Amino acid sequence: MHIVNYSVDGLTPKSIERPETINELSDVLSTVHSHGLSAIPLGGRTRIKVGNIPSSYDVAIDLSGFIGKIEHEPGDMTVVVNAGVTLSTLNKLLAAEGQRMPFEVRNPDKATIGGSVASNAPGHRQSSTGGIRDWVIGMQTVLADGTVTKSGGRVVKNVQGYEMHRLNTGAFGTLGIVSQIAFKLVPIPAEQQTIIAWFDDDKTAASVGMSFVNGLFMPEAITLVSGPAAKRVVTANGESLPPDNIWALLIRLGGGVRSVERQVNEVVGTVGSQGASGFSVLDDSEASKTWSELEVIHKQAEISARLISRPSIALTTVSSIEKHLKINADSDISAVTDLGFGSTTITANPSNDAESLKVAKLINNQLLETSGSFVIEACPLSIKQEMDVFSHVGNSINLMRRIKHEFDPNYTLNPGRFVGKI
Repeated sequence: MHIVNYSVDGLTPKSIERPETINELSDVLSTVHSHGLSAIPLGGRTRIKVGNIPSSYDVAIDLSGFIGKIEHEPGDMTVVVNAGVTLSTLNKLLAAEGQRMPFEVRNPDKATIGGSVASNAPGHRQSSTGGIRDWVIGMQTVLADGTVTKSGGRVVKNVQGYEMHRLNTGAFGTLGIVSQIAFKLVPIPAEQQTIIAWFDDDKTAASVGMSFVNGLFMPEAITLVSGPAAKRVVTANGESLPPDNIWALLIRLGGGVRSVERQVNEVVGTVGSQGASGFSVLDDSEASKTWSELEVIHKQAEISARLISRPSIALTTVSSIEKHLKINADSDISAVTDLGFGSTTITANPSNDAESLKVAKLINNQLLETSGSFVIEACPLSIKQEMDVFSHVGNSINLMRRIKHEFDPNYTLNPGRFVGKI
């Protein structure tokens, strides 16, 4: 692959390293560190847009070949896997034993395990299983100077006393390169079923969705979609184009065959009696196409922001942003909210550069006033130059800087890309 393909926010590295073993990775970092260079680790590059502009970038460390041997213990329901393995590859291996990873990520055919953990990648199953951090039980990490550390599982804490597997999950590779991870696993449900319902009122759609979140059973995934994205998921399988201003509710159920059958009947009965304009019980192919449409919408978005907060706050924030931007009819504003987890992704496709700047600033300002954390996951480079894409963390930034200095005092890894431009 040409060196320009490793560019990050307009910066191109001077060289590329492709380690395939832990010793090779350690040697690469030792050399980078001793020469006072900076490095950015990359895997499938599915989330390379997320983060602030690097303050420097000398060496690209391509971990897509860092695969090694997958150590699966079906009886213990655990797996140990290297950073370069894709989620799709791993799930195919686990499926032979009726097991799977507890979390989903976007673009699983390309998304690597290491990158997903390092960026704490979101997925639709968070409603029922939580985030990636909840399933990491151990980790091997290579520090900026090439030192190999392990934490979690049957291994004692490292010499500093930190639980590195927790610190490194979501740290965007700023403390060390995640090289190997141990996970807890879950069984593949015997049956899965997706229902899509659409409403002409946002409050009704949200109320119905939250009734399932707070009900007798928790859907595997429950997602509320607004804006043009709602029409796209409703019509993905040939449904007639609904009227303007609809809200789509996607509910995925999983479990035993009879249990899922009962849940489907309850969901259908509820949406039918609570004012849905229409609904459809999707077969496997239709369900796959519908959920995949959400990935396409996110991938095509020029501006994308992710908020993590309580569902009620997330929904209020989305409503406020949409109302403020209604005057910008060409901005194509949509939102996808995980009602069980409180994670909302807001996407926009403004019609021109001036509109992009206006929309990005409005979204950023609205999120700054919201209780919760956020990250602008994608936006034009000219806009990224004017802001910190991560939410403010208050006095916690001082602790984060101390930890960064302890593990990477020379700012070798991903310099400037994390919270507070650490």
